[in-house]
This record gives sequence, structure tokens and C-alpha cells, in this order.
Amino acid sequence: MGKFIFTVQGEGRGHLTQAISLSQIAQEAGHEVIGYAVGSTNNRKIPSFFTDYIGDKPLLQYDSPSLCYGNGKAVKVGKTALQVISKFKTYWKSASELGKFIEQNKPDGIINFYESITGLHQWRTGATIPCISIGHQYLLLNKHFQTIPEKKLDQFFLNLNTQITAIGSKKKLGLSFLPLENDTQRNIDVIPPLLRKEVKELKAISGKNWLAYLTHFRLAEDIMAWSKLNPDIQLDCFWDHPIRKEIYHYSDNLTFHPINAELYLEKMSHCAGLISTAGFESIAEAMYLAKPTMMVPVPNHIEQMINAFDASQSGAGLAANSFDLTLFKDYQKEHQTDYSTYQQWIQESSRLMDMHLRELIQPNPKKKSSWNSLFAKRIHWTFPKNNGGLSFPKA
Repeated sequence: MGKFIFTVQGEGRGHLTQAISLSQIAQEAGHEVIGYAVGSTNNRKIPSFFTDYIGDKPLLQYDSPSLCYGNGKAVKVGKTALQVISKFKTYWKSASELGKFIEQNKPDGIINFYESITGLHQWRTGATIPCISIGHQYLLLNKHFQTIPEKKLDQFFLNLNTQITAIGSKKKLGLSFLPLENDTQRNIDVIPPLLRKEVKELKAISGKNWLAYLTHFRLAEDIMAWSKLNPDIQLDCFWDHPIRKEIYHYSDNLTFHPINAELYLEKMSHCAGLISTAGFESIAEAMYLAKPTMMVPVPNHIEQMINAFDASQSGAGLAANSFDLTLFKDYQKEHQTDYSTYQQWIQESSRLMDMHLRELIQPNPKKKSSWNSLFAKRIHWTFPKNNGGLSFPKA
């Protein structure tokens, strides 16, 4: 059995909940997670549902790239890309901090939940510790995956970032709503969504209230406006608001809640449907509980656009361009999906992940590939104090 460190992208709740799910699977299979490293921006607080779960296990938090929203609701693609250049020195320091954390805890392997600093660390150190990268984003690199036809440039940059996160990984595991053929040429295996046992243990009840989950608080403005015109629909909305940290009763039929994993799952199990910004994890949980979903990607968020397309093709619900919830109201009257295939696919996650964890830490007798040979020697690059530029070692 192996000892692992999990490195997790801390933006939103998706990758954090996936890390919890795999922690549960690993523990049941006899493995041990000995530490967690979470990347976030501007020292953003790690949600309590995650810190409460890991308890007193070693935890490292460091600066990591994230999406930039500017002053509006849309993702700023250019600003997001430029931060990697403008803050590279900070991210190099984060990779160094992660390296020290790994050296102190001495894991057998690293499990990376789409954390870009992990790729930088693996490049910096020569990938001396075996690593697997997990996320729905890796499925997008699978040649068998069907994506949207538009925004090819945005898709290129998304896939480039995905490749960076997986530098030095022995394998990439693409989370998929439904079974799909592995891409052996690109070393991508397809696995089911990683759902926490708390989700699997829920008993779904057909309720009347609608549930909403927003990855950015500014998107709530559209839901507020719609709720005023439709007082007959009761809405519970979860958000991560920078100021409103308590329950906020906006009106008689709309209540906002701070992120709370248990309460969110409780309300999902009793809701009539989910309104989501097309985050993978929320859709996966709703499908397991047989709840129809309305997916409204954040403007310019290419990953969520692809998620919404993929999920609608998989029978999750309705993909839309705006929070015109009247569309969802009409859709629920005709929504019919058999979720049994999806629920059976979810049951395969424990077996497949145990297999991948075991394979990761097994000695590889095969000859190293030319790609791996790039990491044969540790790279000793430092930032001099005088000018902040890169200093290369002498030959």
C-alpha cells in the first residue's frame, strides 16, 4: 500500500471535494494520504469543509494561478494569462515551498488535482516522485472526446494550461460523466467522477425548492432579478461572497447561503433541480441524485462551456447562455433521463482508482521515454536578489 500527498487547485469547491472523495477511496483500499497542498490566489481562505475533513494532517497553502474576473462577471482571458508571467517569481517560490513540503513528508507518490504549481515543481525537480494528474480537464485532451466547435483559441490555451499542470505525470486521468475509450497514445485513462461517500449515502427526495450554486458572486444579480418576477419559485443559492459571510435572506423566495458542504448536499437531495455555473463536480453530484440541472457557464469561461455541452449530451439537463430561469421551468416539465447507467459507472470509481494508485508506485522496468529524460537532472535555477531575473547554472 502507498503513502500519498494530494496537491489540489483551491479555486471553487470541485477539486477540493474530489480530493476528499479520493481520500475516502484510498483509505478504504488500505492506502494513506499523509499530507495536502492547496494552491490558491491572494491567500484565499481554504473552505472549512475541506480543513475540517483533513483534521490534523499536514497542510500547505501557497500562491497559485487562478481565473481573473476583472470588474464584471466574465472571465478575463488575457489578464488570466498575463498573471502567469507577471507573478512567475511568486509561483517559482510556491514550487519551492511545495518541494520542501514533499521532502519533509516523503510520500510514495503525488496525486495532483489540476494544480499548476505541481507541474512546475515536477519540472523544477526532474519528476523524481511518481505523479498522477486527475481532473475533467484531462478528458478534453482525449482524442475520443467530443467538444464544442467554437472558441478554438480559448480551447488551445485551456489545453496548454492542462498540459502544464501534468508535466512529469506518469498518467492523466480524465473524469467523465459516462464511459469513454481511453487514449493510450496520449496516456489518458477515463474514470468516473469522484463522489464523496456522503453523496452516495443520500436519499434523494423530489422537492419543490430550486437549488443554485454560483462560482462567482456577481452572477447572483441575474437570479435576484428573476426571483422578483417569479415569487412562486423558492430558491436557495450558495455562493462565496467576499462580504456576506452569513445567511442572507434577499427576499421571501430567495435565500443566499455561504459555502457549506453538508447543508448544500442536504438541500440538493431535497430540491426539484439545480442551477449551476457548469462546474463539473456540482453536475456530477446532481446526476447521481437524479436531479435535472440548468447549466449557465460564466461568460468567457471555456471550460464551463465545454462542461455544459458535455453534460447536456450525457443527459444531465439544459445548457443555457443566461440565467433566464423560465427556460428551466419549462424544461423540467419534459425532462426525462434514466440515470442508472451513470450511477453504475460511478460504482467503478473505487476499483479503478485503487488500481491506478497501486500502478503509480510500482517500479517501472520500462526504459525511460525521451520526455522523461528531460527530467534526468535537477534544475538549479534561482532568482538573484539584485534584479529578479533568472540565473542559470554554469555548464
